[in-house]
Formats: sequence, C-alpha cells, structure tokens
Amino acid sequence: MGAFALARWFKDWGIYSLTIAPRRTISYPPSNISLHYAEHFTSAKTSRPQFCPLRLKMELTSPSRMPLPVRPEHQTNHPPPPDYIEYGRSYSGFRKGKYMFPIDDNEMDRMDIYHKFFSVARREALHSTPFIENYDKGPRVLDLGCGTGIWAIDMAEKYHHRNVEVKGIDLAVIQPARIPPGLVFSQRDIESPWWWCEVDSWDLIHMRMLAGSISSWQDTYTQIFRHLKPQFGWLEHVEIDMEPRCDDGTLPADSSIIQWTKLLFDATAQAYRPLQYNHRTGAMLQEVGFVDINEQIIKVPLNPWENDPQLKDIGRWYNLGLTQGLDALTTAPLTRMFGWSKVDVDRLVANVKREICSKKLHVYCNMHIWIARRPADA
Repeated sequence: MGAFALARWFKDWGIYSLTIAPRRTISYPPSNISLHYAEHFTSAKTSRPQFCPLRLKMELTSPSRMPLPVRPEHQTNHPPPPDYIEYGRSYSGFRKGKYMFPIDDNEMDRMDIYHKFFSVARREALHSTPFIENYDKGPRVLDLGCGTGIWAIDMAEKYHHRNVEVKGIDLAVIQPARIPPGLVFSQRDIESPWWWCEVDSWDLIHMRMLAGSISSWQDTYTQIFRHLKPQFGWLEHVEIDMEPRCDDGTLPADSSIIQWTKLLFDATAQAYRPLQYNHRTGAMLQEVGFVDINEQIIKVPLNPWENDPQLKDIGRWYNLGLTQGLDALTTAPLTRMFGWSKVDVDRLVANVKREICSKKLHVYCNMHIWIARRPADA
C-alpha cells in the first residue's frame, strides 16, 4: 500500500494514530512511535525512512522516555544465512522455506498494525493470564514467534518494576537493537528441540498468530507444558479463525473472500503448516495435561461496517492489517504449492481487497484467546 493510498485509507476509516516497534536501524531509543495522519508525505520515489515505514508524520509517544540500552538481537554461534527474494518480497534464509511469509518492511508494518489491532480488540490488555507471586527474581515470560518483538517490548516495559525477564523467539532476526532491560531476543526454531530453554522455568509462555507456522500443535503444546513452572506456569495462545462468517446473507457464496480463504487453507495444509484455525485447541490442551483451560472469543469485523463503536474500531484496525498483508499471505502459498503465476495472485488479491473494504458485506472472523495452567502434580 503506497503512502497516498494509505493516507486515504486512514482518513476514510477515521484512524489517526498507530504504535509500531522501532526498526533495527533506528538510531535513538524510543520503543513506541505514534504515527499521525499528515497532509504531506514523502514522495514514493524517495528513500524509505528508516524508522517510519508507513511514511506518515511521526511523534514519540513519550518524549521523556529513558534511553534504552542496546541488547543482542540474537544468540547464535554463526551469523544467520542471508535472506532471499521471491517476487520482490524478502524471506528468511534461516530454515529456508519453512516460514512461508515475508520478513521485509511491509510485512513488519503488518505485524505492528496487528499489535495495535489486538490492543484495541482486547481493550489494551497485553495478556489475560495472571502473574502469581511465586518468584524471587520476578516473572519469566517467553514469547514464541515474536515477530518484530513489539509485544515482548511492551511486556518488558509494563513489568519492569517487577523485574520481569522476557525472551522473544523467532526464525527471523527482525527485532530492534535497542530494547528495555530484562528483554532478550534469540533466533530459534520452536519446532526443534528446546535445548536452549530450561524445563519447569517459565511463568508465562505466549503465542500469537502462529497458524501457518506450526506443523503440530500437539507437539508444540507438549513442549510448552514441559517448560512452564508446575502449578504457577500459564500458556496464553491467541489466534484468528480466518473463516469468513456472515449472519445476514450479504456475503455471496461465490465471493472472492471465500475462494481466497479456501485456497490459503488448502495450500498451507499441503505445506504441512495449516493456516486454518485448529478447532481442537481445547481438547489438545486437556490431552497434554493443562488445567484451568479457558477460551475467550472476540468478534472481528473485516472492516468498520458494525454500528457498535468498539466493533467498528476493531474492524478499522483489522482491515488495515489484512489489506496490508494480503500479498504476503497469498503469494508464496499459491505460487509454491499450486504453481500460480504472480499475475494471477495479484488479480485474486485485488478482488479480495475490494470485497474486504466493502461495508456492504457484513463479514467477520473470530479471535480466540486461550489460557491454560500447568498443574502442580505434572
């Protein structure tokens, strides 16, 4: 989405601010940046601003923030393999091909937009799990598939006064270099053995939007269970069920949204990393041994078609994140698994975007927030 198109989108949907994670090239310490709708934008022909990926006017959320020390971005004995390019998008060279989605600036924008979307949908709550006072040095938090690291950064800042220890894990090294005390990022594959992580040691293990990245949820939940503290350790898992829903018949059966969703589900399933929501989540958590299992479902409109102010706001942010990420979600699955041309992908994406932005189509998805605790006797 270009600068002027994005500006029009912000104006039409009534969005005037956005918080993003600082980029790795950032040269000063803020951990949150507020982007405001501006009348004048950088020309599309000029170089991309290193800490303003959406090319909007930028102001610090808190000008009085203390400088943050530089921390290591990843912990490996060897430098990560170089990224590679497909159809103009950059993909991670680490475990090449395993993660089917890009890791370039546009995709990092989408990740940060989704962080704002989750914040709005959850009424600013970063997590639903409790922190039980069972520790001497402070709670330990592990964020699996941390992306740009924005959730981990917010957690480290929010609980800094409680000496929190936060660790973010991801296949891609796209996190900022300047981060709060108590936070570290590591380049790891969470589907490989967790030799880098102590068992029985974490108070909270968090996952968000990992559908499409995991081949076996059962194995992942088992790993998490083993590494949580008995009695006190909690899992929190947040996913979007992308299956389009419509209660009033405004979504035709032959819509591009339905076609696109089915194609994505089929392609990612063939790649053994299904994007489709796992409807056996609750049963799997119980089978692994978790207790105090709870699910919260939040309605997510595809755009601000709802009358309810909260749902309208959720729809604004989800629409921005989804339209920003359509190309990223679609290109690799359809070109790699089904042999589609990029021209055909672009045509489908354009049709889907048109429908997603139509307020005449009353379509929504569901957000699922699962929490579960490891019992004392496990």
